[in-house]
Amino acid sequence: KGKAQIERENREIYLEQIKLKAEEQRKTILESIKTAGTVVGSGITSLLENPSKVLMATGGITLLALGVYSARGATQTAVKYIDSRLGKPSLIRETSRTTLLTALRSPVKTIRFHFFSKAEDSLKGVVLDPALESRLREIAIATRFTKRNYGLFRNLLMHGPPGTGKTLFAKKLAAHSGLDYAIMTGGDVAPLGREAVTAIHKVFDWSQTSRRGLLLFIDEADAFLRKRATEKIGEDMRAALNAFLYRTGEQSSR
Repeated sequence: KGKAQIERENREIYLEQIKLKAEEQRKTILESIKTAGTVVGSGITSLLENPSKVLMATGGITLLALGVYSARGATQTAVKYIDSRLGKPSLIRETSRTTLLTALRSPVKTIRFHFFSKAEDSLKGVVLDPALESRLREIAIATRFTKRNYGLFRNLLMHGPPGTGKTLFAKKLAAHSGLDYAIMTGGDVAPLGREAVTAIHKVFDWSQTSRRGLLLFIDEADAFLRKRATEKIGEDMRAALNAFLYRTGEQSSR
């Protein structure tokens, strides 16, 4: 009975303390609301009584919004510029272009490549059938003179079994003509889904920033270059194909 009496008394004390705290908290909140209302109301009254302050406040808010949107746009533009100049698109597997990172890693190799490299025979080290060798040599000579005379480059389609030297010839052709080269794989396009269109445009935008001009070699291109009329392809792949055809529909001097 004594324990029960003590617990009842303690319980009443606890409830009284809770009521007092709640009452104090309620008064504090009400006083804060009254103070905030008074400050805001006096500020609005002051603004309405003085038109010049209204104009200054409006102009300040407008300039603040303009600054925020301008900073955001400038940041996005700067990121795109830095990415196109210093970065490398995700679709590019290998490239001879020198980025800032590669230049810092191997400065001697970078200087030697850009200032002391000489044009080499495009078919050096490549063993081919005589008829095919003659055809490819004609392409190499034409490409080299196109670069020298600032002409328009052609798009080439090379086909054949794996291991017959298509990629090797592309690298040799770039060196022979004084161009940079970049290699991407057609099989990397399909897994990107909806992002494939953006990735393809990034590759071509990046390629156009090369000072030397760039030879873009797409290995296993048949992985995403399909016949739209006869083959069933998804919407994402169709959009990627249309983006590629749009960027390669005309000859380019870059």
